[in-house]
Amino acid sequence: MGDNWLGPDTCGVKLAQFEQLTRQMTEAAPKLEALADQLWQSLHGAGVSTAPAMEIKRIAAWAGKAAADLRRRNTLAHNLDRQRLALLFSRPDGTYLTLPDRYTDQVAYADGRRVADLLRKAADRDAAAIAALARMNPEDITPVFAKALLEALGPEEVVRLPMDLASKLGGDIKQQRDGVDARAREARHALAILARSLALGTDPAKRSGYVGQEYLLRLNEMGRAHFPPLSKPPYGMVGYQSLSTLLAAAGDARFSSEFLSTVGGSMIAYDRTHKGRHTWPLPDLAGRYGLGNALDPGTTEVVGGERKTDYLVPLLNAAAASGREGAQRLLGQRLFGVWINDKDRQNAASNLEYLLHQRRAVWGLTDHGDALGKVIKTAASGTDKDSERIAFEAGKLLADDAREYYKVVKQEGRWQVKLDDGKRAEADGLSALRAHMADVLAAHITKVNDEYGLYILGAKHGTTPMSDADLDYLLLELSRDANAFDKLLTAQIAHAQVDIQKAAATGDRTRLTEAVVANAQIFGHLIEARNHAVAAEHGRVEAVNKALQDKVAGLIGLMGDIGATATSTRGGPLAGIAYNALVTKQLQKLSGPLAKPFEQKPDDAVDRPTTNAEAIERLFGQMLVSAVVTQRRIDLEEIKGRSFATDDDPPRIRPLESLTPRQYDELLNWMSDRFGIYDLQERAGGAADRGAKQLSGHYRTDDGRFNVLPSGQR
Repeated sequence: MGDNWLGPDTCGVKLAQFEQLTRQMTEAAPKLEALADQLWQSLHGAGVSTAPAMEIKRIAAWAGKAAADLRRRNTLAHNLDRQRLALLFSRPDGTYLTLPDRYTDQVAYADGRRVADLLRKAADRDAAAIAALARMNPEDITPVFAKALLEALGPEEVVRLPMDLASKLGGDIKQQRDGVDARAREARHALAILARSLALGTDPAKRSGYVGQEYLLRLNEMGRAHFPPLSKPPYGMVGYQSLSTLLAAAGDARFSSEFLSTVGGSMIAYDRTHKGRHTWPLPDLAGRYGLGNALDPGTTEVVGGERKTDYLVPLLNAAAASGREGAQRLLGQRLFGVWINDKDRQNAASNLEYLLHQRRAVWGLTDHGDALGKVIKTAASGTDKDSERIAFEAGKLLADDAREYYKVVKQEGRWQVKLDDGKRAEADGLSALRAHMADVLAAHITKVNDEYGLYILGAKHGTTPMSDADLDYLLLELSRDANAFDKLLTAQIAHAQVDIQKAAATGDRTRLTEAVVANAQIFGHLIEARNHAVAAEHGRVEAVNKALQDKVAGLIGLMGDIGATATSTRGGPLAGIAYNALVTKQLQKLSGPLAKPFEQKPDDAVDRPTTNAEAIERLFGQMLVSAVVTQRRIDLEEIKGRSFATDDDPPRIRPLESLTPRQYDELLNWMSDRFGIYDLQERAGGAADRGAKQLSGHYRTDDGRFNVLPSGQR
């Protein structure tokens, strides 16, 4: 009912008294209805307000509905008590039965307890139990079922069952027994049932299925426990290795922020205490028992053997899949609430700092930071303040590390950025994280531009933990990955497009010039960081520059429609659309499926720039042409008969992507005469050069005396 009366989560009943209440409410409803009718007649006849009668009539209607609900529940309560499915609890004043709301929930509860027993038997290779479990679909599990299963097993068995399944499967693989593929499939299915139940039953939002905070604390006790009791890894195990395997088996199930912060946070805290030992990182059960790919989803042919695993990887993958709130809580936790003193700072670091900085070297042994990158992206890609804070805290940590890995040294008579060979393995420990972190920066590209702008204007401090030098070292780190660099370049193009469209809409030439110069300087930083990164490692600057030039050439057809959403009338302001939303929309366009046809154009279809400077000028020329066309600042009579115009009356400028190089050049020449585009292009080129010089000035020797020169001046 609307007011949630007699909620099943809070109400228990005694059968005799509940039956009496049901009978009394059933009798009261028609009596109240009759009283309301009689009172209404009397009041109406007397010519006074009938409101009191109507109020009694409302109460009578409520009583009628409540009586029907009580009769239904009373019947269920008696059925449950008779079938011994009722949930009982005792108080000093007697024994109460949990008030049933839906019979299906009680059936689900009974099924959950039954399946708990099937899981026990399946772990012992009982054929009937395995067959019964095979008929279950883990996706059909309900919160009440999950609660019953978890309660029936208890935290210790939840931890032990995966160990039993994995150890027996490991024996099958080691002894090369027949039927290993089938056994692996059965184990994966059993783990999926238990894992999905763990996700649902530990979620406080699933009120009818939540096992409670005490259960989570007991899971932590079992997570830290040793199996067998007096053993230690690698000869024995800890429960967190088993919980890790369950997290991996949960598929797309979402874990609550409560679970992630309570159990997940304790898993990371345990890892801190284990740091540096010869068994670090602790493996999950697949790594412990040499299961190879046996527990991987979709495996059809088991290939067993040793495989380096890390029990935190499934946790981070689960956190990334479970949403922003849980990911932020997990990364933001500290071992202590506050730093007590400088000596304790390392122990009190946030999980983000521990995982990203202190644990960096160990990621190179497993997934190279892919799972960590995913959870950071989940936590930091939103528009909220916490997302922004995590994004730039992570950026600061990566920038500080980059200073250690990249050194400015003198070679062949000039100062150059070089990757320290002695730290190459550690530097590459997070190689898979770079593309994820580029996505994070792309999501905050407006803030990145704002921060650079503050420092360019002379500010000593920005609004994030990162200085402009920090940002430049972060670009150096991320630009080692070609995919990450492309993400950043695309995001900056999207930002520049929106900024230029917005400036063009004002009709203010000064504002337009400022937009061109500010964005071009950031391009200078970004492109120069990529040049230094590849020169420091591979010396492939020419190939990198060609990739940039090709990208610019291929984007010409994607420049044209952002302004149509940015302005509603000629010269009008942004039509109520948030600036960041416009950047995000254009970024999605430039990096989505629509971009592919333009990227894949044949070489002879587009006139390509041949230098970085020309590429930047060409890019801004495309943006400016698009802005002018979109803002409808063209006298259509002037373009009649020109190659870039249609034959319509009045004519229109042809779609930019359809223009030949000759037609595009003619359009650019024509527009430059009227709108000064060539002048703005030259300003863009000069600003990009200044950005490159600013960045190169930040890459200095350890004593700060010397810095590298821009790549074009070598």
